[in-house]
Formats: sequence, C-alpha cells, structure tokens
Amino acid sequence: MTHDLLSLLRQHRLIELNHQYEEFMPVWPTHGKFFCSRAEDYPAGDGNYNCQLSLGDHCGTHVDAPVHFIEGGKTIEQVDVQQLTGRGRCLDMSHLAENADITREMIAAWEAEHGEILAQDIVIFRTGYDEKWRCRPHQAAFLQNWPGLSGEGAQYLIDKGVTVFGTDAMSLDRYSNEAHPAHLAVLGADCLIIENLANLRSLPTAFIFMALPLRIKGASASPIRAVALVE
Repeated sequence: MTHDLLSLLRQHRLIELNHQYEEFMPVWPTHGKFFCSRAEDYPAGDGNYNCQLSLGDHCGTHVDAPVHFIEGGKTIEQVDVQQLTGRGRCLDMSHLAENADITREMIAAWEAEHGEILAQDIVIFRTGYDEKWRCRPHQAAFLQNWPGLSGEGAQYLIDKGVTVFGTDAMSLDRYSNEAHPAHLAVLGADCLIIENLANLRSLPTAFIFMALPLRIKGASASPIRAVALVE
C-alpha cells in the first residue's frame, strides 16, 4: 500500500503555494515582523552556521486557528492537521473590483460552471493579490483594497461541509470590512483560514492540497508550507 501511494504521488506535479520568508516581507502593520539573524557562523569561529528566527504567528503564508477570533477556541496545536490535506478547489475571483465581496451567488455560479464544491473540500479564493506581494517599502498595494469572502458566502460553504478556507490576500475578509464576518463565521464553526497563499495562477480548479502548521502551544496561527499536487 505504501508503494502504491508513493507511486501515485510521483505521478503528480508539485506546485509551491508559499511566499518566501525574508526580512522586510509584508505583514499586517500591528503584527510581528520577520527577522533572521546569525546565531553562529564560520567567520566567528563557531564551526557551523545556524540562525535565530523571530516572527509573528500570522507572518507570511499561514493558517489561523479558531482562537484568533473566538475566545476559548482551539489554539494551533489543538487543530486536526488532517483537515489541511484534501481536494482543493481554486475559485478565480481575480476579475472582481477592489474591496469587493465574494458572494454566495458568485460561488454558486462558479459551481455551475466547474462542478459542485463538496464536504471536506479545501476552498481557495484567487484574488490576484499574491502578484502584488512586495517587500517593504513597496508593500502598500498588497496591504489594501483586496476582495474578500462575504459572511453569507462563508456560511454557504460551511453548510456544505467545507472546513478550510484559503486566500492569496492578507485576510479572508475584504479589506474594509472591519466587522470580519468571514473570520467570525469560519473560525466560529471550528474551521480554519489560510492566508497569503502564492502562485494561485498555476492551479487548476481541482487538485490535491497539502499544508502543515508548526505545533506551537497556545498560538493563534502558524506558518505553513503549502503545496498543490496536480496531474
């Protein structure tokens, strides 16, 4: 059985869905930034090279745990990581206007063309904002005006049995929606949100999605390494 699984995996092409972690990478202004410093190095006579990292738990491509918006919700080490492996569905919403809502009707129209979204599908929205990703001081375009999932759109997918929601933007909610209806609906249903995905232009409408968070006790989120497997 193990050999069969390996053979099946090797028949698929792997697509990287992460942004690179580097100093000056864009982060939400109130969140912890990313730093990488040399802890030991050859010129210092240490005989090896290793680094010390400092970063916020929502830095870069990451997954939100329910506690991020739900008091008493699961922290990241309590999340069932099996949720983060499954059939991915990439909904191309890059044609939308800035700061637009992705509505229930838009999702249903996409399904009519590309096939029904099913329970346990991992639903990812392509807004095109991964292509705006720039390091500071050129991050302004990435940090404003992205489209996002409406509360009713989120509830429609939750009712269908979707438990993981992803976006290439900084947040699943649209930029100016300070009520955060998508976050509250998704995390309130004990589901997960993945943000700052990359390279979504390369995805078909259906694929195998895989991502694993770090097991950080008490954290509200974790960096992930997300990949897609396509035939």
